[in-house]
Order: sequence, then structure tokens, then C-alpha cells
Amino acid sequence: MSEVLLLITPMVLVLLSIALMPLLAPNFWHKAENILFICVLLFSVVVDFIYIPTAKNMLLNSIFHDYLPFIIMLFTLYVLSHGIHIKVSAEPTTLANLIFLSVGSVISSFIGTTGSAMLLIRPFIAFNERRVHKAHLLIFFIIMIANIGGLLTPLGDPPLLLGYLHGVDFTWLTTHMLKYWGGYIAICIIILTIVDKIVLMHEHFTKNPITSEVKMSIHGIPNIILLCATAIILFINVNWDIKKYVIPTIYAKDAILLVLTAISLWIQRTKHQHIEYTPFVEVVRTFFVIFIVLAPVLYLMESNISTIHKFLYSMSNDGKSIPLAYFSLCSIASAFLDNAPSYLLFFHMTGQNAVSLMSHHADILVAISVSSVVMGSMTYIGNAPNMMVRNIAQRRSVAMPSFVAYLGYACLIVLPASYILIKLFNFR
Repeated sequence: MSEVLLLITPMVLVLLSIALMPLLAPNFWHKAENILFICVLLFSVVVDFIYIPTAKNMLLNSIFHDYLPFIIMLFTLYVLSHGIHIKVSAEPTTLANLIFLSVGSVISSFIGTTGSAMLLIRPFIAFNERRVHKAHLLIFFIIMIANIGGLLTPLGDPPLLLGYLHGVDFTWLTTHMLKYWGGYIAICIIILTIVDKIVLMHEHFTKNPITSEVKMSIHGIPNIILLCATAIILFINVNWDIKKYVIPTIYAKDAILLVLTAISLWIQRTKHQHIEYTPFVEVVRTFFVIFIVLAPVLYLMESNISTIHKFLYSMSNDGKSIPLAYFSLCSIASAFLDNAPSYLLFFHMTGQNAVSLMSHHADILVAISVSSVVMGSMTYIGNAPNMMVRNIAQRRSVAMPSFVAYLGYACLIVLPASYILIKLFNFR
């Protein structure tokens, strides 16, 4: 029991630090954040090597198989999005924002939540520049575009892509996720309409007669082409066979993504376009720590799958509400850990292959799929684009809520929506 506590302590410390330190001691946290993270990181690595026989392979796999591809994908999408400029000229009314967020959520399912979030966040902030209070709009941006929008296809979010790569049919995902995507988006629209109407009662943004008509312009066609190519590369499986050495899919994709990034950087350099790297650097640092301290937690969970499965069975009234049990635990893991490994963990925990899940246990597969994608919106660290959106918004002088405050707002939006849809569809 003591070794379990030691192995999970670094992850708990990181989560508590990110959540509470900016509130309790903001000045100290700003100065000592890197030092504290390094100390926790070193403690975690030492404990891993003491108690986990395969610690070296586990950590190397976490860095090179999980973290680096993850960061390369983010870097590619981050750079490419800087080369695309979308300008929307219209009054930032409630209806206009609802249309923007709804369309953006559709785009997310075809270029990925990270790609659409990075593509749309700057024009969204610029579009609402004259609004006095706009933090609530950014919260819905994270929920609707950076998370829920990825429900429709395997291209939308990494958990569904992992499911597809493990045999879940593309059309099965689309047909079974459509009603949940529509349900979540509809409920978000209703809640945002009410919230924004209340906000507008207490603010009067300066109206511009020039924007009485809706106009939109898009610049950066080469980068749009590169972005579409990136979405395709992330979707397909490729293995390069060079002089009898097979380069696995993950490394082949990384190489292609880096080439696309280099092309985009060259294009933007020729046009004298500046890229602001600070928000991305913060994400790189924070998620490196998270991936390292997360590794032993996932190791413990994978080592005790049978125990967890028994617990799931017991909390589901002896199997009568097993999909709800999967939904609940996968939701917690996706909100506070990483939603992709959370999906994979619970997928394997079922003990069934994709064909069996789709045909005989569809409700369980739906529960895992929906919870891993949607519940990533519950915290800033639940899904990578969440933190990047927050950092970019803060750099644009938008006062974003703290970790705890955001969690509270997300709970008020996502949990009631989930309750309604669970009762309405019953995972079938």
C-alpha cells in the first residue's frame, strides 16, 4: 500500500499544484513553478525505479512513444494555424457567437479538436474584442470546439482515433456518436443563450455600423492545404520500409508532420509573419511533467485491471448499469489524466475486441467513447487544446478563470448535459 501511495503522490501533487497554487500563492508559484516541477519529477523517477521493475522501459515509452508524437502533432497544428488568418466582420451578438461555435464544432470532427481550436481561437477572440465580458465565451469555446466537436469522426479526437485503429468501424462511430454530439451541442447552445443574454444585460459593447453585415475573409491557402494534409496523415497508417528497416507508423507520421511544419515556417518567414511561441512552450513544459508522473499511475491501473473490473461490476448493481459505471470512471480519468490513454485503458478493461463491442456491447463502447471525448473538457489539463486556448486568451488580455473556477463552470455545463443525455439515450 505504501508503494502505491508513493507512486501516485507525484501525480496528485502536480494536479493540486496546478489547481491551487495560482490561487493560494500566485507570486510564489510564478517564481518557483519550474523548480517545484523539477523536484516532483525527480521524486517520481526515483520512486519509479525503486518500485517498478520495468521503470526504464515505461518512462522511455512514455517519452518517445506518447509525449514526443503528442508534442510534434501539437507543434505542427500550432505553427500551421498561425499561417491561416480568418477575419469575421459582424456584431458579436449571442446568435453570431452561437453560429461560430456550432460551425467550429463541426470543423473539429474533420481536422481534429486541436487543429480547429488553434485555427479558430484567435479570430474568435478578435471577433469578440468589443465585448466587455468574454471569459464565458472562451469556456464554451473550449467545451464545444476543443472537445465535444471531436465526437463525430475518428479524426476528431485521439480517443476515437485509437478506437478506430483498434478495429472500431468509421461509420459505426459516426452513426452512434451523432445523437450525442447533437445533444451536447444543443444543450450548450441553450445554456450559452441564457448566460450570454444575462451578461449582455449588464454590458454595452460599442457597436460598429460597418459590421452590420456579416463578412468573412480567409488568408493562407497554402497553410490550409497543409492543415488538411496533416489531418490525413494523422488518420492513415503508414509503414516505411527502407533498406529492410521498417519505420513504424508513429515515427513515419512524426517525420511527415515535421516536414509539413518546416514548409509552413518557410512560407510564413517569406511573408514576414511572426509566431508567438510562449503559450506553446508552457504547454510543452506542463505536459512533459504530466506525462512522466502519469506513467506510474497508468502502470498501476493496468496492473490491477481485474480488480478495477470487479469494482466496476460491483458499483454497477451487479452489472445492471455497467455502461454508467464505465462512463463515470472513464469520465474522471479523462478529466484529470489524458483522455486518449484513459479510453484505451477502459477499452481493454472490457475484455472484448472491437467487433464484439460494436455488436454485443455497443452501450459500453458508446459510454467509453462519449466520456473520454466530452469529459476532457472538464479541466484545463483534460485535453491539450484546453490549456493552449487558455494561454492564448490570457496573452490576449482575456481574464480566464482559475483551474478550480473553470472546473466549477464546466461542471455546471457538462454534468447536467450528460445527465440529460444519459437518461434520454440510455447509451443505446
